[in-house]
Amino acid sequence: MANNAIPNSSNLTPTMTLSDTDANTTDVPEFPSRNGPQRLVAAATKQPKRRQKVILEPGHSPLDWARLKSSGQDLRGVPQLGRFTLSEIKEHRTENDAWTALNGKVYNMTSYVKFHPGGVKDIMRIAGRDGTKLFMLTHSWVNFEFMLDECLVGFLVPE
Repeated sequence: MANNAIPNSSNLTPTMTLSDTDANTTDVPEFPSRNGPQRLVAAATKQPKRRQKVILEPGHSPLDWARLKSSGQDLRGVPQLGRFTLSEIKEHRTENDAWTALNGKVYNMTSYVKFHPGGVKDIMRIAGRDGTKLFMLTHSWVNFEFMLDECLVGFLVPE
């Protein structure tokens, strides 16, 4: 009598079948195994919170910002560069008048607010204050000096 019994599944090692261009197949153990410790740890690890997508208004893409920057339009709103304290910057914290300090330079971001990829709400978090720390935590790779060069209004000085 032939033994047609199914082998005990707990003794089986999960495998994948790989094939090459010559149609040769090879059974290779799957890694990490389906119920192995690596997958269990990864499944139990808290995942970062997903960002909410922000839909920008038409005409407010990064290319539109580059076009506006190079248009020659006054984005500074001041006749010349100046020196500003944090208390002076604090007076400019609305969506229609938003200034921030980044690495000792003061920027009038009012023109840029609606172009920010994270939306108005995110950029308003640094309006009216020194946003260097928050900016570096979230956008350390971004060259803000180039991106906001036409918005530079001056330099941050101590009170």
